[in-house]
Amino acid sequence: MSDSESAMSGNKSAMSDNKSALSDNTSDVNDNNFNMNELDKQLAQWQSAYKDATPSVDTDVLIKDTKNARFKLKLKGAVDLVLGLAVSVWCLTLVLFEPLSTYQFLLFLVLTPIPVTFGVWGYLVRQRQWKVQTLDVQSMLSFKQNQLKQQLHYWKISFYGCLALWCGLLALAVFNVLMYNAYMLWSTQLLVNSVIVFIVYRRYKKLADDLPLALTKIDDMK
Repeated sequence: MSDSESAMSGNKSAMSDNKSALSDNTSDVNDNNFNMNELDKQLAQWQSAYKDATPSVDTDVLIKDTKNARFKLKLKGAVDLVLGLAVSVWCLTLVLFEPLSTYQFLLFLVLTPIPVTFGVWGYLVRQRQWKVQTLDVQSMLSFKQNQLKQQLHYWKISFYGCLALWCGLLALAVFNVLMYNAYMLWSTQLLVNSVIVFIVYRRYKKLADDLPLALTKIDDMK
């Protein structure tokens, strides 16, 4: 009987140990579940914060803007080409059919190819832009960035070109004022062209100031 009682006591002790082990395992599982829930909540918060910090891209609006930009590029390229050709034809007409002094003849002869050359250059620059493939959102955003950069480059060259032409006009005005006393005519010409140079410069300066922020906004959408 004593041995049986000892055996039963041992069994009870073993069962008690098993219950303690089961209790510990249950506690570990509960702790693991709690930790997983906390991680899930933290991950959800991170995802929510990321979505809030990341600007959404309206694909339909972006596609529409890209199409409009292509159309405007084609239109501006055609205008550049036509205006450049028209001014060059006008200069050539003066050279061929107007009685000019030697100085005026040489000046208009030099000026004749400049407008049409600028028009062809502007057309080719815009043509390269509108032919860029935009098959997805990333390429459309890159297209927009490149368009902004090329726009600034175009107005920069335009400003320097207008400034060079203004300097040539100034030299011609000084010559005519000194030689023929045509003060009013050439003063008016200089004033009008000065306004044009100022407008082109203001446009270039505004684009240069706005470009960094515009590029940053597009980078945030990528």
